[in-house]
Amino acid sequence: MDLEYHIFVFTNQWSFMEITTEERNYFKQLDERQQRLYVGLRAKLIGWHGVSSVSIAFNVDVKTVRKGKAEVSDLPSTRVERIRKIGGGPKKK
Repeated sequence: MDLEYHIFVFTNQWSFMEITTEERNYFKQLDERQQRLYVGLRAKLIGWHGVSSVSIAFNVDVKTVRKGKAEVSDLPSTRVERIRKIGGGPKKK
């Protein structure tokens, strides 16, 4: 039986944020841009005090969370055509 641990981060005397160990491990696997978008989305979903709460919970700078929140708002609604740059991947023989 797998145990799921919950981390409660008290962001100020009135509120706290709950993060599971799986969520924290997932966050650590993301690249820098993906982390920024993830914390921006979490802050946007929380609403009031979201930026400071997410900043404390995920140990990232407030500026990073604000930038991620702005980037999430500016994301296109359609999927990006390419993930890799042209010419990326293994070279043809």
